Amino acid sequence: MSRSHTKAHTPHMTPGQAAEAAGVSRWAIMRAINSQKLKAQRDNRNQWQIAPEDLAAHWPHTVRQVQIAHPNDIAELRAKLEGETARADAAERSRDQAETDRDRWQRMAETLAERPRFRWPWHR
Repeated sequence: MSRSHTKAHTPHMTPGQAAEAAGVSRWAIMRAINSQKLKAQRDNRNQWQIAPEDLAAHWPHTVRQVQIAHPNDIAELRAKLEGETARADAAERSRDQAETDRDRWQRMAETLAERPRFRWPWHR
């Protein structure tokens, strides 16, 4: 298996993710990149991308496994979040409607309580 084939399937890390995995600060990662002790490439959005194997080569004893979400997982999680957000919005609208109804009924009750009671002439 060629290295380019492996790189295509290996998720790369941002400096922040690499720092978390190595247990160091983001600045330590950036210093290593700037001094060219740590291999990193910029992606098409001009953000640093670090291969996990390059990070492990630079910090072999401290690198922890960090799970990086696959783009398909991210899309699935976003869809779930949108569904939960829609449900939360519906629940909030329902609560607001219930509060509006409660306030309306309370105003009606107060209005009726303020009116003089009607008495039939034969009831005294």
